[in-house]
Amino acid sequence: PLTYDEVSLEPVGRMRVAVAMDKAFCFYYQDALDLLAELGAELVPFSPIADAHLPENISGLVLGGGYPELYAQQLADNKTLLQELKTAIDGGMPCFAECGGFMYLTQSIAGRAMVGALPGDCFDTGKLTRFGYITATAREGSLLCRAGEQVPMHEFHHWDTPLPGSAFLAEKPSGKQWRCAYATDTLYAGFPHFHFYAKPVMAQRFLAACRKETL
Repeated sequence: PLTYDEVSLEPVGRMRVAVAMDKAFCFYYQDALDLLAELGAELVPFSPIADAHLPENISGLVLGGGYPELYAQQLADNKTLLQELKTAIDGGMPCFAECGGFMYLTQSIAGRAMVGALPGDCFDTGKLTRFGYITATAREGSLLCRAGEQVPMHEFHHWDTPLPGSAFLAEKPSGKQWRCAYATDTLYAGFPHFHFYAKPVMAQRFLAACRKETL
């Protein structure tokens, strides 16, 4: 087993997890992906721009950050994949989606239809929005966190939506607070990025959900 801060991280088991990876989705912490692999995930990259279908025999989805706004038309044109993603997420396939990945799951980006698994339309604010490091407190139990758990995260984006979610309470060191992100038993989706090594049990919980187990 892996050991981190005196916490033993036992491998969860083998499963295939699809990871969006192309010009539109390219912001990842490689060591966080490596942790998922060490815990048992076979990470299968796919391109939301170029691939018409999701990889076969997958148990989970990772939609990282990036620049979907720069490729919104190409993403919107890939209608078969958009529908497959919506069907998978609506059907309860575990997924975490950060920033650009979250935007991809909303109704639209700059008026171009996206996955539509979440409400809201994304628009350019013309400036950094809610920029900086935060402590996010889970307001209820969900895929990655138990109610009341805190996770260091950060936001870095110029785009926004009128419906950014409310599953977590974000707080800056200055004391400024706001609600953010969507979270269910099978989903985390929001503008804030996090690193699995900030709370490694979240990686275990994600993969346990992919295997339909409780952790």
